[in-house]
Amino acid sequence: MNDDAHGKPLGLCDGTLRLMPYRPEWPELYQQEAARIERSVLSNLDIQIHHIGSTSVEGLAAKPILDIALVAKTEDEPRVADVLEALGYADRGERSGRHFIREDGMGVRTHNLHLYAPNDDRMIKQIAFRDALRRNPQARDEYMSIKTSLLGGARQDYAPGKTEFITSLLSA
Repeated sequence: MNDDAHGKPLGLCDGTLRLMPYRPEWPELYQQEAARIERSVLSNLDIQIHHIGSTSVEGLAAKPILDIALVAKTEDEPRVADVLEALGYADRGERSGRHFIREDGMGVRTHNLHLYAPNDDRMIKQIAFRDALRRNPQARDEYMSIKTSLLGGARQDYAPGKTEFITSLLSA
């Protein structure tokens, strides 16, 4: 199967890597998914949901996958995980937070969701990086250039290839 994701604004086949120009519908797709999650979570659970990753930064090319940070108390994690799985997310275990993915049923990944405990340093850095790119168009454009330059290399080098820039921007 090729990786056109059927012309949709979201979707990337496993084992592939591509960037798509910023799509103005990404924030709305995030809002829809956040609302779907919030409707499904028990009312007595206190959660926060954040749009993170490149699709959350206007004007930034991105892998066409929505990245979501969901914050819940550690003791609520099993119940939140059950809700996510009922919504079609697959639990991939601990990665950056507890990692869940959602696919479209045809092997095309559409959502990455990271479940974090409150005040998790990784989540705080995700949001700080997003906010720094939103505030600074020059940093956003430099980050896009780095991401684009990494496309020609090995897929496993993509994420590590961005680390130095991310670390530098967060320490500025």
